[in-house]
Amino acid sequence: MSDYFAEIMKAKDEALKNSKKVILEVWSEWAKLFGRSYKPVEAYKSEDAEILMLTMGSMGETAQMAIDELRGRGIKAGLVKLKLWRPFPFAEVKAAIKHAKKLIVTDRAISFGGPGGPVFSEIKSALYAETQRPLIYNYIYGLGGRDVPVSDFIGMFEKVLADLAGKAADTYEFWGVRE
Repeated sequence: MSDYFAEIMKAKDEALKNSKKVILEVWSEWAKLFGRSYKPVEAYKSEDAEILMLTMGSMGETAQMAIDELRGRGIKAGLVKLKLWRPFPFAEVKAAIKHAKKLIVTDRAISFGGPGGPVFSEIKSALYAETQRPLIYNYIYGLGGRDVPVSDFIGMFEKVLADLAGKAADTYEFWGVRE
């Protein structure tokens, strides 16, 4: 197998990249059948947002409630929900966050001893070569299925908004850990 391993891995990578077209077609069929549509990246009140939160998975709806409360306080907050992990939607992510000054990336997993959570690592990588990019903050939360209430999402926003000098950007922090 070692004689063909590199070629097999390349073919596997290409197949995964090419799967996006099929995924989008299936999502389109799903929308026609059931009336619910999906996109690789979905935004909520992000058009004029100066600070965005990026979630993945089940926390998106809870985060939306936090956005509504923050908007009620006059804070230009928005939400970006990552709906497709592989192939990673680089163009869609960049388009969704292009106007943000600060970006909170949430993770329900940790890369032990690494740079933070896996979503955070992907987002930083996606934005690395961009000349204009937001300050990026990472919160690791909800590990082991721990509940994350709306107040926790609001707390993340408040902490990032208080970081006027951007000193905590490009770092990660555990959220909701009992000390």
